[in-house]
Amino acid sequence: MPRRKGSRFVFVMVLISSLLLLLSAFGVLPRPVRGAKRFQIDPGQETDPVVTKPDENGNGQVPGDSQASEDPDKTEASGAPLKELPVAGNEADSLPAGGTSLRVWPEALSVPVLHAPDLLSYIGQATSPEPLQGITVILDASHGGADTGAVWGSGTSAVMEKTLVLDMAMEAEKALAGYGATVVMTRTTDEEFSLFRTVAMAADIALLRYGDAAVANGYEREIPDNLRLLMGDIIRINQNSASSGGRGLFGSIGTPPQLRILYDIESQFADIIFINLSLAFDINDPQKQGTQAYFMSSSFVSEVNNGYAEGQDAQELAPNYSNIDSEGRARLASLLKASLAQMEPLLQPGDQVSAGAEKDMAVLRLTNYVSVSLVPGYLSNDSDRKIMTSREGRQAIGQAVANAILQYYVTERP
Repeated sequence: MPRRKGSRFVFVMVLISSLLLLLSAFGVLPRPVRGAKRFQIDPGQETDPVVTKPDENGNGQVPGDSQASEDPDKTEASGAPLKELPVAGNEADSLPAGGTSLRVWPEALSVPVLHAPDLLSYIGQATSPEPLQGITVILDASHGGADTGAVWGSGTSAVMEKTLVLDMAMEAEKALAGYGATVVMTRTTDEEFSLFRTVAMAADIALLRYGDAAVANGYEREIPDNLRLLMGDIIRINQNSASSGGRGLFGSIGTPPQLRILYDIESQFADIIFINLSLAFDINDPQKQGTQAYFMSSSFVSEVNNGYAEGQDAQELAPNYSNIDSEGRARLASLLKASLAQMEPLLQPGDQVSAGAEKDMAVLRLTNYVSVSLVPGYLSNDSDRKIMTSREGRQAIGQAVANAILQYYVTERP
């Protein structure tokens, strides 16, 4: 009798499963997401960025997704035929030789333009209730966990870079949410992650939105979805330490074809900005002080990659990527320095240089958003440290970040 009951149970379960699959196939139920089990998050293990959207009072406490639908098959389920997303000019072998330098991808995009934000609509809107509505800011507080960053002092009274920059990022989050921006925090706790997790997490935001735009424009979303699966691999592998080795697409010299598609997609999202926060430290010269903002222009990225290629056959390596908003990056760096100097005059750098400086940083080199690394001051300098360890000082730094991003969008480029 038990055996007969067991057989009956199995038959019923198979019948139910078959019925559900049929309903899914005909669009009555949503289809299962490809790769969902492969990238299933373990209980208690967080891999998604924390996203904050402003509530009706502008206090930024309402969690939400990143402005895109989480049902990628909603249009497909309607029965409308979707076209294959075209990819053009993405064969590295067709490029002219670069001699001892890496070849260079053309600036023309390899994929269709499906997202073109109207940035002109923001100009002059500084005093409107939510002037940054529709803008997404990714805030990356460096370090975390065992990776403390710079440390001043010792024992229980030690001041750690990882703690200060996280608090600054949270202050910036509040101020930006008050302006109506959607804010994505790459970390909100004292956890250690690899920088490759950070750039993969940032990339996933544009890929998700581009996939939705593809479907809305009658294209299949397979290409952005497959890139999202690769980003998921990188995120999972790089969960537990800053030295994790899962570079994935980001592990080559130059820009291979798949990475070029990712960068071409990110380039369409001028309404997304990436800000990294870190501190400076010079134990040999405690007089060094003040704010710095680092960025990477297109020419500088090429120069860095060509340096990495020295001693190798440059024609056998992936080409350099050239479609980078160098002007936008330099402008944002200058605005961040100027805004912070206005909010906290004592953080004005001794060199009095208003422009940002170019520096090779993986979190800037491996993303194609407008991106800057802001260094508010030196932890090794008494004056800077006094400001950064005070609640008022960190609030001022966070507000300065928000003000700079506001000015970036509401004022015309010179």
